[in-house]
Amino acid sequence: LVSSLLGETASNLRKIFDYASVNPVVLLLDEFDAIARLRDDETLNGELRRVVNSLLMLIEKFRGQGFVIAATNHEKQLDPAIWRRFDEVVFFGKPSNNEIGRLVTLKFRNFATEFEPTEMSKFLEGFSHAEIERVCLNAIRRAVLAKEKRVSNRRFLESISLETRRRDIAGKLQK
Repeated sequence: LVSSLLGETASNLRKIFDYASVNPVVLLLDEFDAIARLRDDETLNGELRRVVNSLLMLIEKFRGQGFVIAATNHEKQLDPAIWRRFDEVVFFGKPSNNEIGRLVTLKFRNFATEFEPTEMSKFLEGFSHAEIERVCLNAIRRAVLAKEKRVSNRRFLESISLETRRRDIAGKLQK
């Protein structure tokens, strides 16, 4: 979608919306902030400002059989005009202890643990859904590689530690 050639990104967007206007689709634009940035952002070049303008027009004119869904982790970087183009806006906050327990239980439904999955929710407070899923999958992966039939408490807590480290590194890179 995004091209280094002048005008190519807007052209690619137009092709996608042209296709979506004649075919039933669910058009998911992930990492939406890459193409819908604030137009007054001083780091944005003229080409990307034109892409945002094109995107605004394409969304406004879209009458296809389907949905346009956009996802971002950086909602503050989106141009205000983008927000007005969507009928619904859904924010995903951090999961509650109950939701954490259900998610951990779900992720371990096909792999045995030495612990009760819901009891681990206290160690995952403040984690996002994606981070919790990564912790669980990492613990399972490490147990499988070690030829263990169950995920141990130690292995699960190590996975939490690794995810915390990953989060810290990612936070420093965003600054």
